[in-house]
Amino acid sequence: MTSLAGGSVAPHLRVLRLVGFCRLRAPAGRAAPGLARRLHGLYCWFALAATSFYVLQQGIYAYQERHDMVKLSRVLFVLLCHCTCISKQVVFHAHAPQIDALIRSLDQPLFNQGGAAREALLRRAAARAARVLRAYYGCGIATCVLWTAFPVIYRLQGHYVEMPFWTFIDYRKAFMFVVVVSHSFYATNLVAVGNTTMDAFIATVLYQCQTQLRILRLNFESLPERARIASKELSKGDYEATLNKLLLECILHFQKIADTMELLQRVFGLAVLVQFTVGGWILCMAAYKIVSVDILSFEFASTTLFIVCILTELFLYCYYGNEVTVESDRVVESIYSMEWLHAPLRFKKSLVLMMERAKRPLRPAAGRVIPLSLDTFVTILKSSYSFYAVLRQTK
Repeated sequence: MTSLAGGSVAPHLRVLRLVGFCRLRAPAGRAAPGLARRLHGLYCWFALAATSFYVLQQGIYAYQERHDMVKLSRVLFVLLCHCTCISKQVVFHAHAPQIDALIRSLDQPLFNQGGAAREALLRRAAARAARVLRAYYGCGIATCVLWTAFPVIYRLQGHYVEMPFWTFIDYRKAFMFVVVVSHSFYATNLVAVGNTTMDAFIATVLYQCQTQLRILRLNFESLPERARIASKELSKGDYEATLNKLLLECILHFQKIADTMELLQRVFGLAVLVQFTVGGWILCMAAYKIVSVDILSFEFASTTLFIVCILTELFLYCYYGNEVTVESDRVVESIYSMEWLHAPLRFKKSLVLMMERAKRPLRPAAGRVIPLSLDTFVTILKSSYSFYAVLRQTK
């Protein structure tokens, strides 16, 4: 049975396995059917090959049209986005055991504590993560549908359509045009669904860490009260022993959160760093392209949705990373807010040590270099506009 915390990433895993971006995981306690796992593994390699081949086609086209800035802008922002997708896709292949460990960490008892308030926080986190996922990949699919509709409608009007990627097929004939458009539709939708879901998966783990920190703060603030209630329920209740036991659980909970954050950064840190490094250029090239198209065209609508997707991608990382840091900073306040004045001296000494540890907050960073914060998001937007202004001046 999936836990409340682990259930928050369950929709993401279903989608990623459906598109072949994440391998099947053996159910707890028994091995998955060998044939099913092998076949799905081959499907995952096929998905990686399909996205890589499409990026190669775009790269060749970009090289051929390197002197035409208008045509180059048509392909470059999509090419860069697909490159970031492949970097994350490779991570899911190369670090599959670590990702399985990350998923299992969300199912541990400390991350799924009982109590109405705690369960409400976990259910709200899972529901919000599912809504964000649906809205995010839905926007990506809508973008790809519009990208496909534009050349089809243009072709039906009797115009010649030049696809923004290299192909050895002459698609001036109707049948071959359908083949090329179908190939483009599959590849772009594969990347759109897979890339947005991978981003939402990483953001959801960050959101879970934030939720766990809120639960931890709640546990610290109510610790003496919970110890009194627990000691009264025991026939030979020892208040001090119960108090120290609950404190130890809080310390272990904090360490589990820190371990989950460390594993997340170790697995996805480099891929997210690539995303942030080229994110400004993606927005810049998309903005350069959108100013040259008709505002009432399918191309304008699709490019606008694409920009919304990229902004959402960067914002999810920065927002939830910032929230983890904020909640981590508040742990010390929650420790100090508990009723510690009348607690035993030994317990007070333990609290001092815990407060010293909590003074070093959890600060998520892309590749341990770029902090995931709202300040970083604003900096990327400013950089994108600077790149765009330079390109407009050199046009």
